[in-house]
Amino acid sequence: MRVLGDVDLATAPVFQRAVQEQVAQRKRFVVDMDGVDFLSSAGLAVLVDLRQQMEEQRLKWAMVAARQTVTRPLEITGLLTILPIFETVPAALDAVTS
Repeated sequence: MRVLGDVDLATAPVFQRAVQEQVAQRKRFVVDMDGVDFLSSAGLAVLVDLRQQMEEQRLKWAMVAARQTVTRPLEITGLLTILPIFETVPAALDAVTS
């Protein structure tokens, strides 16, 4: 799943629905956040919920985040160390298929 633009209070519900649709269809999941220009606390909450859901269902997932617009909020909140983050899509795909 590729995410583009701003993930803020207005768009986080759309992001949440899209994530839920993708998770329901797959056993493995990659979220490519490199097209995100702004990531708010509402977007971070979606990622935290995704992490919890994937752990509960014992599903593999990974996130692509190389841009500072995404990594900086993750770093500030401490999520950078607890989410399965990779710098490239191929690396993330390798992580969920191994």
